[in-house]
Amino acid sequence: MKIKKLEIFVAIATTGSFSKGAEIACISQSTASQHIAALEESCGVLLFDRTGRGVIPTEAGKILIVHAQQVIKALKETEQALLRFRQADGVELTVGGSTIPGTYLLPIAIAALRATSPGITVTAEIGDSSEILAKLTEERIEIGIVGTTVDDKLFTSEPLSHDVIHLVARKGHLWSGRTDVHSTELLSEPIIMREKGSGTTAVVESALRRHGITTSDLMVCTTISSSEAMKQAVLAGCGVAFISEMAVREELKQGTLVVIGLPELIITRRFSLVRKKGRTLSPAATAFLHVLSQIKI
Repeated sequence: MKIKKLEIFVAIATTGSFSKGAEIACISQSTASQHIAALEESCGVLLFDRTGRGVIPTEAGKILIVHAQQVIKALKETEQALLRFRQADGVELTVGGSTIPGTYLLPIAIAALRATSPGITVTAEIGDSSEILAKLTEERIEIGIVGTTVDDKLFTSEPLSHDVIHLVARKGHLWSGRTDVHSTELLSEPIIMREKGSGTTAVVESALRRHGITTSDLMVCTTISSSEAMKQAVLAGCGVAFISEMAVREELKQGTLVVIGLPELIITRRFSLVRKKGRTLSPAATAFLHVLSQIKI
């Protein structure tokens, strides 16, 4: 049962005339008659009674009118939805970011996207790097930004920016002003750490291992799953912490936090834009990637 035949059928049924229905469908009356004959043969029933006053749907025709109109309406709605999708208008985009880029980069990118493509509604999922990669795998988000190494068998990864991770303490800490703290001194100082699965934790642990230090060697006083909460804990005097420069930029300017110099441990990482391998990006996601490429971090 082809959609064109249904459209012709509805046009004839609503006008009560083969000639008027054919005119609406932009075909000849003889062609309209052929289409209806083929439709009746396909359905196995008569759809119209021919009278001197025109054509009237049979009981079977009345049933078909209801369903045909629903099919035609659904098709038009589908065509409009796909048009909006292609034009990235009135569509939703779900993206994800690990804690640092999710907090400090995604909001800037979303604002830039709204300025150029106001028809896109963005939902941002924030979690640690492992959570974002899991959501990508499950296709709960379309693209993500993480600060950890990804499996190139599962994901396509593009470098986005670099980040520096500082050891920070609050103003007045006994290490304030020092630029020569040795890695072994970390063993006797309370340290605040991010949770397992965090990209920050992964790169810090990797850097420490190169100097023969594991997390179990440290005096970890608390583990916190938020960089903002971690920063507040440092300000409250709980201990020192390895935190992204993005997260402490303002506090360093204000002098409420200070960077502790660790010449042996220069910790950097790369934020990567990640998507599931083999998947085609939507126009909305493509627009989002474009604004990300324009942002200076």
